[in-house]
Amino acid sequence: MEPLSVQRVRVLADYYGLCLQDADDAWLPAMFPEDFTAGDFGTERPGRIDLTTAAHTQHVVVTAEVWEHEPPLLEGSWDKTAAARIECRSGVLKLWSMGGPGLEDLTLPSAPATWNARIFRTGRQEAAAASRDGVPDGVEQYVVQFWPVKKAG
Repeated sequence: MEPLSVQRVRVLADYYGLCLQDADDAWLPAMFPEDFTAGDFGTERPGRIDLTTAAHTQHVVVTAEVWEHEPPLLEGSWDKTAAARIECRSGVLKLWSMGGPGLEDLTLPSAPATWNARIFRTGRQEAAAASRDGVPDGVEQYVVQFWPVKKAG
């Protein structure tokens, strides 16, 4: 079983947070960072998933896997995992930090519009330690597995 696509992006996270947010933000009741709470990980909000980071400011790597069906769990030692759902009407997820959207987006197939997301994080302690000497780059990493929410009936 292989993913339909794998995308890897690097994004600047600041103020201990970032999110994956539908690029079509006209329907969202709250844009990031509204309602963001540092410390929460994988918090589901309409059209977005909030993530927290170990360092105040750092470049993190986010790898997105898109699957046709629920994928196998990723092996390895992960600092934290979370599960969420996200509605993405546009088929594009922007990676937002407090300073605004990142330069690269993640693409999901346009249908279905609602996706399961399984989020894995690693490198948290190393990023926190590295942040004492500067801005970590790629130390903290995330893998997000997406697969469609099955429609009822």
